[in-house]
Formats: sequence, structure tokens, C-alpha cells
Amino acid sequence: MSNDSSNFVVGVCTRTQGPSAFVEVRAQSIEGAMTDISSSSHNLFGNNGEIEVRAVRPALKPGDWVLARPTLEGPPKRQRYVAASGKRLVPFEDLSDLYAPEAARRLLVETGRQDGFAGDKVFRISASDMIEVRMALSPDGRSRIAHPKDLSSLPVWPYQADRHIRVPTSTGPVDLLEKDAAASQSGFVNWSSDADYLAQVIRSLASERAEDGALKQVAALLFGHVAKLESSLSEAERLDARVGQEIMRSRRLADVLKSRDDLLNDFMNILRSDPELRAQLAARTEELAAEAAQARSETLVRDRTAALEADLKERRAGGEAEIAATLRELEAAELAAMTARLKSAEEAALAGISAKKIKLETEVELLAERSAQIAAQSAAESGRVVEMQQLLRAIDAELAGRKDEIDRIVRIESLLQTRGNAATERARVPGIRPFDHAQPIAVGELAAWVDSSNLLSAAGKDRCLRALTELLSGDLPVLSGSEIDDFVALLAAAVGGGRHVSFDCDPTIITFDDLWVRPASGSPTLLGEALADCAGEGAVRMCVLRNIDRSAAHFWVETLADKLRTRVIPENLLICLALKEPPDEALAEALKRLPSIDTTGAMERAGVIAALARSPADRLERRIDMSTIEPASASAAAEAAGRLLVEDVQIGFADVDWFGRLVTVASALLKKDAEEFILVAARRRAAAEKAGTPSNGKPGLRVIESGGGSNA
Repeated sequence: MSNDSSNFVVGVCTRTQGPSAFVEVRAQSIEGAMTDISSSSHNLFGNNGEIEVRAVRPALKPGDWVLARPTLEGPPKRQRYVAASGKRLVPFEDLSDLYAPEAARRLLVETGRQDGFAGDKVFRISASDMIEVRMALSPDGRSRIAHPKDLSSLPVWPYQADRHIRVPTSTGPVDLLEKDAAASQSGFVNWSSDADYLAQVIRSLASERAEDGALKQVAALLFGHVAKLESSLSEAERLDARVGQEIMRSRRLADVLKSRDDLLNDFMNILRSDPELRAQLAARTEELAAEAAQARSETLVRDRTAALEADLKERRAGGEAEIAATLRELEAAELAAMTARLKSAEEAALAGISAKKIKLETEVELLAERSAQIAAQSAAESGRVVEMQQLLRAIDAELAGRKDEIDRIVRIESLLQTRGNAATERARVPGIRPFDHAQPIAVGELAAWVDSSNLLSAAGKDRCLRALTELLSGDLPVLSGSEIDDFVALLAAAVGGGRHVSFDCDPTIITFDDLWVRPASGSPTLLGEALADCAGEGAVRMCVLRNIDRSAAHFWVETLADKLRTRVIPENLLICLALKEPPDEALAEALKRLPSIDTTGAMERAGVIAALARSPADRLERRIDMSTIEPASASAAAEAAGRLLVEDVQIGFADVDWFGRLVTVASALLKKDAEEFILVAARRRAAAEKAGTPSNGKPGLRVIESGGGSNA
């Protein structure tokens, strides 16, 4: 343990051996923070939580509290904690919050404590003073000061707050004080008991009795003290604490004087030596004797009356007892006769019950045999029912499988017939509206455009930037929530010139090829038209695939994401997925490897008002200039890859082009959040690679026809 003054342990001495003491550690202070380790000291210090303290001043005895700073000593495997020295800690209690030191004296000397504490203890009696005494149990069970014997000059020491230690324990904190051996005594205090104080006063009066007018001098002194107290009370609007203290002690002295006959006799003997007082006492004695005689006569009359009433009550009680005994005898005789009659009736009833019991037992045995037969028959029937149920389930499963096969064959046959009868002309597909002269925008300007938008909430701006980063880096984000349409429209306004292609998936979209070419006619789908339009100069198409849960999306969604990431699909075709309903298990498993963005709460409620108030000249629509997405510099890409290696995330060679594009776009749009975004995207990609290439899950059939839309 460090020798820092704020690092030490506190414990209780359990035994001594020569100059050494063995201390059980109860608490530990580390950099000033005290912690209760009584339940874990055996793990921290071994040897049942004991340490050896070799030199303690003053000497210790079992039960004393000790402060020590132990260190490990001894050869390896036999090391133990030893402290070269220690300090004895004395129990401490703060009584400075009482209204005056006299209250503390009254509590510790006169009234006594009920805590039953015995031993040395330090009490703080004011803000700057404290005393050290030894407490002992009195015959009445209360704890009072036993040492020093003479309390008329009790030493007072200065209170030092930095030596006050509070030790936490399981039953509550324990206050201890580390005494400073170099501290000097600050004064004395007279804590004599009330009886000793009166004895001193009476001895002083007795020594002055020979002098003329001593009693009158004492009376004058007392009168002056009373006048001083009255003047103190009249000068203040409320009772001063010190004046109240003097009045309370004067009353207690009077109580002590009444309870101590020896002090009262001494005081009365001194008073009788005065002639005037002797005459007053004689007159008062005669008056008291007359009052006592009258009270005695009244007492005798009252006692005689009470004796007569008691005798009458005693005789009345005797008569009542005799009557009660007679009644009890009569009741006992009647009870015995009634008991005999009840016993006879009980025996007759028991005999009838026994006969019925035998008959019932016979019937129960017959019922038990019949129940066993029925249970055996029921078990046999239950077995047959279970077999029939299993057979029915097998038949149902076979019928369902055959029905699926028949439905699949019917669909294929219908598909073949439709394609065979299809016209040779290319089906018409609704065109895509032009961009209406949307202004181009560089990648580096997108962050400012999003930040200045009054259509997005604070959270929506962050989600919009992340969605744009996913789209422009070649990823396939999945949008969910209650504001998908508004969020997609805003993404299209940011990069697609305010236009986007919405492609609704249906059950005919089974393979990846079905996204681009219609299975029946071979004509391009709306998504295929958007792909063809991307060949134009500066063209950008924003596409949303909706209702993917209605198609066999789990067959082609990973293929679509891979071709976007490897740029097989042109980079100016930006695609995202939209989900309004929870997907099935197969699709949910495939979507786990794609980025997900919740659009709920992304749009500002008053955004539509701002959009309507916009002038025709102030257009929001922008078209992303893909030429501004430059490859990441070698140093930036290498630095980002190095950070991934530190996080134990690896990027494969096949993903180098995608990773470089991700670094460029994330750095331009997300700024300080780019590192965290890149790490999350790389981890997601690494997890997908570890999972391996999943089975395409295509149904067990092949549609082979020249120019067909499906090559499943």
C-alpha cells in the first residue's frame, strides 16, 4: 500500500503478541475515499483479513481501533501484510450542536447516556474544544464519566477536524479520532456534579460562619446574582441561552439540595445559627405542628372509615363465594347426568355409522375396479386417436405439397401460354418526366443543403445525410417508418432533380432479372427504363422498390445490393427499398445485412407550410453531379483502413473500390461522424462476408425460352 497520507486501513485489534498487535481490517481509505471492506478483507489481505502492526503508541488492547499503512513483507509465496507502526484511534462523538456546553455536562455527568458505552471516548463540546474521558456503567444502567475523578479542572483540547475519521460499517458509520500527540492543552472546564458543587458552597459557608454577618453577605451575593439575571432578561426581547442555562442550573441545584439529606442538614444548621432565622423557624414549626395535628385527625377518621368499609366488603365477598360454590356443585351434578345421556346416544350413532361405512367401502371397491377398466379402455382409445391424428396430419401435409406443385405448374403453364401469345411489339412503359432544369449540386454541397432545409427535423437531417451517404457510396438502404413517402421525395429533391421512380413489386418478381424485364412479354419494366435512361449524359435516377415483401425478395435482394456495391449497376442509378409491414423470416434474415433507416419523426410538422410558401424561383430540386465524387486519396483510404484494423475489422480486396468511395462520400457529408459511420458500414460488410454467399432460394424449376425475362 502507498505511503500517501490519504491511503491507509482501519481495523480492530483482535490479539497481541509481544510488542506486535494483530488487527482485523474493517475499512480502507484510498486517496481520501473510505470504503467498507469488512466482508472482503480476507481476499485483499489474506490471513483471515488480519495484518500485523509492530509498534503502536500507546499500547493496544483487544477491541481498540487502529490506523495503519501495511506493506507486503516476506519471501515469495509466504508474503503477508505488516505495518511498521500504527496509531490508536479513540471513539468520537460530536456534542457541539447542543445549545450550550452545560447541556453536554448535564448529559455526561448527571443524566447519563443510555447507549451502554464503557471505555475511553472523545467528545466535542464546542466548535473548537473537545475533552477526553473514560465512560463507565452506573448501577442504574446508564453510562457516565468515571475518569478523571476530579471534574472541577477537566482538561480541554483543541478540536482538529482533519483528524476526525468516519468508518463505514454494515450497521452504520463509526466516528473515530486520531489524537495529535503534539497538541497542547487549550484550557480547563469545571464539570463538577451538582452535588459536589453544593457541597463546596456549604463548606464555604461553614468556614465563614465564625465571621460576623457572613450569612447576610451570602444573601446579598445571591440577591445580586438574581438581580443580574433579571436585568439580562429585561434587556433582551427573548431569553438568552446563557441566562437560561444559569436559571436551569439553579433549579437543578435546588432539586439536589432537596434530595441530599446530608447537604440539607448542613445548610439548615448554618441557617439556625442566625437569631432572626431561629425565631422564624420556631413560629413556622408551631404552625406546621397545628397543621400536622389537624391532618392527623382527618387521616385517622378516613382510615377508620376505610377499615369498616373493607370489613363489610370482605363479609359480602364470603357470602357470594358460598353461593357460587353451591351453584357450581349443582351445575356439576347436572352436567354429569347430561354427559352420560350424550355418551349413550353417541355409542348408538357410532354403531350405525360403522355399518354404513362397511357398506360404502364395498361399493367404493367395486367402483375402483370399474374405473380401472374404463381407464384401460380410454388409454387404448387415446392411442388410436393419436395414430389417426398423425395420419391426418401426414395426409394434410402431402395434400398441401401437391397443391403447391399443382399451383406452380399452373402458373408456369399460364406464363408459357401468355408469352407464346404475346405480341411482338414492345409493350409501352410510362415514361419518366424530365428534370425541369434542376440545378446540379456537388457532393460537398449536400451537407449544407440538408442543414438549411426547413422540411426536416433535427433528427431527420442526420438520417437524411446518412441515407444520401449510403446511396452515393453504392449501398442499398432499407427505409421504414410512417414518413417514407415524404423522406423519399426529399432525397429525390436533393440528388434526383425532384423526380423518383417508384417500382411496386408483385409476386411475379421472383429473380433478379425480373426487376428489369417483364417475365411475360420480355419488355423492360419501369426500373429497366430508368436503367436505360441512366446512359444519358448527366442523367441521375432515384428509384424506390416498394412492397418487396409481396415478392420473393429474399431471392434477389442480396444480388441487387452486391451489384450496386461493385458498380455493375451504373452509379447514377440510386436505389433504396421501402418497407411498411414487417417482413417474413426469410426476408428479414436477408435485410439484416443491409443498412436500415427509420423515417418516423424525420419531417418537420410545419414543413409543408414552408414548401407552399416557397416562390417558383426558389426551387429546392437539385441534381447530383456524379463527377464531383472523386476517388479517395491513397493516404485517406489507408488511414481509414488502418483504423478498421485497430478495431479488428478487415476489408476484402473485392470491396476496395466500394470502400474508397465510402470514405470519400462519408467524409464530405458526415464530417466528424464519418469515422463512426465507416466503421459501422465496414462491420456490416464483414459480417455479411463471414456469413457466406446464401443460397439463391430459387424454386426447383427452370423456364427456358429464347429472349425470356427469367433465367432462374
